[in-house]
Amino acid sequence: MCQYSYRQFVQLVRAAIPHRFGNQWLNQQQEQAVSTPLTPPTFIVAGPGTGKTTVLVLRLLKHIFVDGVRPEQIIATTFTRKAAGELRSRILSWGYAVLDYAIQHAPNQSCQRWLSGLDMTQVYTGTLDSLAEEFLIRERQPGQIVPATAGEYLATSLMLRQGLFPQNRHRDQDLEQLLKNLGLLPAYAPSIGSKVSALMSFADRVRHDDVDLQTYRQRTAGHRVLCDAISDYLAYLQSNHLADFARLEELLLQRLQAGNLGQMLGNIRVLLVDEFQDTNYLQEQIYYEICRQTGASLTVVGDDDQSVYRFRGATVEIFSNFPNRIASALGPNWQPRIVYLHENYRSTRRIVEFCQRFAECDPVYQAVRVRGKPSLVASAPHATLPGSNVPVLGMFRDDIETLATDLAQFLWDTFRGGGRVIGYHGGSYHIQPAQGGDFGDAVLLAHSVREQRPPSQPQQPPQKRLPLLLRQELENRKVPVFNPRGRRLDEIPDIRRLLGLALLCIDPGLRIMNGIQTMTQNARNAINQWVQDAQSFMRGNPPPGGLETFIRDWQNRQPSAASRMTKWPSEWPLLELLFTLTTWFPFLQTDPEGQVYLEAVARTVAEASQFAGYGSHIVFKPPHEQRSVQEAIRTVFEPIAQGAIDVNEEIMPHVPRNYFQIMTIHQAKGLEFPLVIVDVGSDFRMNHHAQRRLRAPDGPDSVHEVEDDVAPCSPVGSLRTARSGIDRAWDDLRRLYFVAFSRAQNVLLLVGLTSVIREPNPVPAIGCGALSGGGSYMQFVPASRWDPSMGPDVVALI
Repeated sequence: MCQYSYRQFVQLVRAAIPHRFGNQWLNQQQEQAVSTPLTPPTFIVAGPGTGKTTVLVLRLLKHIFVDGVRPEQIIATTFTRKAAGELRSRILSWGYAVLDYAIQHAPNQSCQRWLSGLDMTQVYTGTLDSLAEEFLIRERQPGQIVPATAGEYLATSLMLRQGLFPQNRHRDQDLEQLLKNLGLLPAYAPSIGSKVSALMSFADRVRHDDVDLQTYRQRTAGHRVLCDAISDYLAYLQSNHLADFARLEELLLQRLQAGNLGQMLGNIRVLLVDEFQDTNYLQEQIYYEICRQTGASLTVVGDDDQSVYRFRGATVEIFSNFPNRIASALGPNWQPRIVYLHENYRSTRRIVEFCQRFAECDPVYQAVRVRGKPSLVASAPHATLPGSNVPVLGMFRDDIETLATDLAQFLWDTFRGGGRVIGYHGGSYHIQPAQGGDFGDAVLLAHSVREQRPPSQPQQPPQKRLPLLLRQELENRKVPVFNPRGRRLDEIPDIRRLLGLALLCIDPGLRIMNGIQTMTQNARNAINQWVQDAQSFMRGNPPPGGLETFIRDWQNRQPSAASRMTKWPSEWPLLELLFTLTTWFPFLQTDPEGQVYLEAVARTVAEASQFAGYGSHIVFKPPHEQRSVQEAIRTVFEPIAQGAIDVNEEIMPHVPRNYFQIMTIHQAKGLEFPLVIVDVGSDFRMNHHAQRRLRAPDGPDSVHEVEDDVAPCSPVGSLRTARSGIDRAWDDLRRLYFVAFSRAQNVLLLVGLTSVIREPNPVPAIGCGALSGGGSYMQFVPASRWDPSMGPDVVALI
């Protein structure tokens, strides 16, 4: 073994990665987080922009070069697959840079041989469910069948068919009323898609919170139906050797508790957990069980102020109470060492101070934050430059149409018009992109990026929201926009036409579909409309031509001369048919949004093939043709028509720099942009109770209602309910907007309607300073009256 002292390790890193560490090393808190010993556990509370990924990667490398831990003895987990990919990329790039340099400068041959035997790719990096999946595959015991993973699309389809449709539960009034009472369904005309989404969310909750269904089902008739639906879904997964993500983690915990760690986990010496603030109870138990059985060194990193995934089961109290919880579970020797990272290297001083004030302004919120947390300090090189320290800006207009127009003009001026000058009392700021900058340097963040709001009454058209109006304004200026989550998959015109054409191919005249008696009328109507759209599209003879001939060949099951086939095949993969049809849809091939939509359809087909008897193939032989077509309709077309399939943020591609992006705040977690626009009130024209949960809650939101409802049947219930549902609702909104505001590097712009800032009687909105006890702490003044002596509470209006 070739073991370095910590001082030698620092020299090694700085020499191997000079572009990053040659001139400047870590600050005092970062160095403390990297250098602490293997034991006891290290609890790193890292504010936004404080370099937590840098610290995590360097601590991992320190374990290898200083503590003598081999790469294959290290596990590093994080919350999303995207974040895991970025973490792994950093580990490999820095890890091999340091390793190569160390080998070249090894003091002797023995040390060189040891270093040459290190393989950085052996560090396990991923989400906890991907760790569980790999563990179950690699450590399969004799006679044991490894469950196939049911991704989001497949799990949703299974819940629809095995949980919701049996015993006509989709029409059960007791179930519907319970889901409405819990806030999981809209008050009127809930769709099948909204019902299956509610059931999927609850099925995850059952596993994440270890809910005792036998006790829970005793509450009401609706509870019994809900528990029956969940039990049937879970039973189907088990009997068919399938596992959704929560089931993977559940199986991993069961194996650990039985002492079956296998080689993969039995040799673990180091466990590093990123984004620990979004951990659920099931995941906490897995981490503690690994530590209990292996004695592994544990490092957890996170920030309670940035916990935004409660709706996925995250329990921020697990993070806030980590020192007490781990010592209680594993013993006093596991009492962790706490390190606070609070020097922000992302944003200007005014943005940092604005974010810090936002986190500290409400006394009620302070009780739930990690104790002893220091204030953020602006430490970026550009943080205090006089010409760059633009005040936090606000753009508020009387209607969203004017807001969209003025916001588009602001963006155009900034990126195409030579910059935008903001005059203030005594001077001006010039907002312009850096050299080579483009619209990709800016982003609009919002609680929801849906482009249309459902009508308030049946038969009324949907209402346009700011994301759609801004898209239209920018596209009129030839600026492309990327917002794939702005519309449901079944609302995309080219997807509707694509699916309609595929149905014309496999089921001419919809004879087979019309024979499906149990299909809902809404789904039937949607599919009929797709086919009509496809027929109109086909009659237009879209380039490159030949679409009518292609469809006719399929309907006749006979190849034409143009097809270059001698005979019709015995079967045809549905996915291949769909990809062939994209010949007539360049939007789905070349546009980043179109690629996301096509990928979502492709994943639906691919995952459906895992449980479909015909594997998503169309078989051209009686009676299999009718059966295979019917199966394809039920497993692919019907779920999309019901709105049960959504675009997953994990499949977002690389977006060209000239695109303006619109994201949910959750999508932007972990990202940063020079210019961040946050929608704090474009939907709030009136102080209407229906949208108070989005701006100034007067009661618990649906996720808090569910938490309270299951609390008596869950070991983690009392941890949450120590704080009221309404307090948790305010907490979550504050964390959400804190994440949004802290994405900005140089310019932060708040946008909304004037109704949320007017005096007197503004519509209360937390993003504009509303406090849970009433009143507001923010001030809004015209930019011409703003001056640099004003505090972080003041927003300059443009």
